[in-house]
Amino acid sequence: MQRQPTLLSSCAKAATAAEARFRITAPAFTRRSSRVIALDEQAATVVRGLAEQSWNGGRFFVVESALPDDALLRQVVVGDADGGGDAGTALLSEELDGADTVVMIASAAANAAAASVIGDAAADRSIMTAGLVLPGAAPLGAAVSALRPNAMVLVVLREIKDVPEVLAALRV
Repeated sequence: MQRQPTLLSSCAKAATAAEARFRITAPAFTRRSSRVIALDEQAATVVRGLAEQSWNGGRFFVVESALPDDALLRQVVVGDADGGGDAGTALLSEELDGADTVVMIASAAANAAAASVIGDAAADRSIMTAGLVLPGAAPLGAAVSALRPNAMVLVVLREIKDVPEVLAALRV
């Protein structure tokens, strides 16, 4: 008896009821409650662009230039129907309530104090943290040093265009 080759699409199609019972029928992934935070001006430019795209529950913020004791963040708002939009400020402690992922984005000019405050606050709440280091002409050692102790996952990117793909992989 000659065997038939297995086609690539054969695995996805169960031909009988007996085969169909082995299919996974779990619902799609649940909605994430992610916070994406820019730690410097170059990262803020990238985060503002990302905020204009459609995401699965992600909220986008920029760290204030001088980080006060109460850890204020500037929320990135795309704008309302008439083209306006007030970014306002948000307390880090309030924004982390209910969050399940924090992604810090930084360039060579990363705010190490902000990374430390955000990393500690997320760790206190058992929130998964990730750090993305943007490519640039300047040495990235400062950004890596700022994020390494404060992020469970650290990725040094080769191109800025990779940021949306990494965020999508994290289900932001």
